[in-house]
Amino acid sequence: MTGRLRPYSAIDPYQHDAIDALYNNDERLALLETGSGKTLIAMSAGEELRQEGVAKRPLVLAPLRVAQIVWPNERFEWEHLQHVPMVEWGGEPANWAPSLWKQSRVLYGQRLWIEQRLAKIVDVRKRREMAAKLAAIVSEERRVNTQIRRTEPPEAWHVTSFENTLWLCALYAPGGSPFDLWIIDETGKVARNPKSPRYKALKKHMPAAKIRWGLNATPAPEGAEDLFGQVQVVCGPRLWGKSFYQWRQKYFAPADYQGYSWRLQIGAFDLLMKDLNSVAFRVPAEALSYQKNIRHSQIEVELPPKARAAYDDMEKRMAVAIDAELTADGESGEIVAMSEATASSKLRQITQGYIYETDEKTGRRIVHHLHDEKTQALAELLDSMGKEPLLIAYQFDEDLENIRKVFKNVPFLGQGVTAATAASHIERWNKRELPALALHPFSASHGVNLQYGGHHICWLALPWGLDPYIQTNERIDRRGQEHACFGHHIVTRNSKDQDVSTALIEKKGDQDALIAAIRHV
Repeated sequence: MTGRLRPYSAIDPYQHDAIDALYNNDERLALLETGSGKTLIAMSAGEELRQEGVAKRPLVLAPLRVAQIVWPNERFEWEHLQHVPMVEWGGEPANWAPSLWKQSRVLYGQRLWIEQRLAKIVDVRKRREMAAKLAAIVSEERRVNTQIRRTEPPEAWHVTSFENTLWLCALYAPGGSPFDLWIIDETGKVARNPKSPRYKALKKHMPAAKIRWGLNATPAPEGAEDLFGQVQVVCGPRLWGKSFYQWRQKYFAPADYQGYSWRLQIGAFDLLMKDLNSVAFRVPAEALSYQKNIRHSQIEVELPPKARAAYDDMEKRMAVAIDAELTADGESGEIVAMSEATASSKLRQITQGYIYETDEKTGRRIVHHLHDEKTQALAELLDSMGKEPLLIAYQFDEDLENIRKVFKNVPFLGQGVTAATAASHIERWNKRELPALALHPFSASHGVNLQYGGHHICWLALPWGLDPYIQTNERIDRRGQEHACFGHHIVTRNSKDQDVSTALIEKKGDQDALIAAIRHV
């Protein structure tokens, strides 16, 4: 929360245009750059509709930290939004205010927990006891949900996180919810995978709502196939039909024998862009008040002889021998990858300095340490930074442990960190009180503002996905940043690290071409 509210006159011209584009249309996919003010734009347009009585109860579904921090706090940045009423129910229901909705969500979670375990219970007596508990929960859940459907919720903004999508869509029938304006913040998070349960649920509910808006900064990080679900949740089947697979068959062709990857057919790009431009818009990069400036460089490390031998073994025969001194029982062994995907993951682990193994008896994961090359490179980078804070992006759990070898109690944004702790870390970082902050892209790549605390980011391991890579970099390279930004990639020579880097460059080129074809607001 800032000390002084910003006036409506501080909204940029391109933001006014984007607000109008949403306000004037019931179906819109706003493909806006990170840092362009997506939350401000959507909330301003939605609040105008609410004030006029066009929409009484806007509903926002967003990534966890975006729902818990960004949307609630946006109101306190602007004069025209400071009195926006908002019901917040993001994350686990334990953090919600007491209500029928909270009761329903708790019962929903208890029912799923029992249903998943009931079939695995062998003892007939325990199974009967568990079935009786399930029946009582189902009965109570029906009673509470019936009360909810008979009660009109407050005429206010309702903000929740994606974790509650299935519960919400099961609570109401399609078209039967009290929410008349549905906003999906980061549509790619829930609509890129046509098999995703969340996508399937939204696919039924969104087209039945009065007004549907989607927001996204990276619309097609893995290619044009990513667009189908995002268009579907905004405007239903009217553009591209109901079936993703029929749509893909019409516009794409298999790029390999197995049909794992697909490429656009000749002329398909232009047809798809013509359709997309009937519902989507973007803001040209040159219109933004802040211009992206991050510059990337590589810090190369060499695998030591033993680690290189292990890497070569895994690459050639999908197996690697483990020395007796590294095993829990003191006996030599071998780790075997049962698929090419598993082998690729193991190769990446080796470049990081370790390899995971699952204990067949206990099912627990065992970590075999192989080298500290990347950890040493990180230590040297931190030493060279002086007093300049460093953001450190990690991929695997063991990466965080390796960071702690260099910075013992490093604060981090990742799995297991509560919303309150995350907010505290973010606040301290932006006050430049933290010399380093670790973060996992899947936990903090969206909706987290870190531009005030530093302008350097280090990647211990690059992700395969373009979306987490771009979004994480743009935590610091965004409006409010006053310095040139630098990305440091610690990569292992002659390894999978180069393959990942090449894949990211190719994906970014494809997405840039697609974004350039989307009409300006």
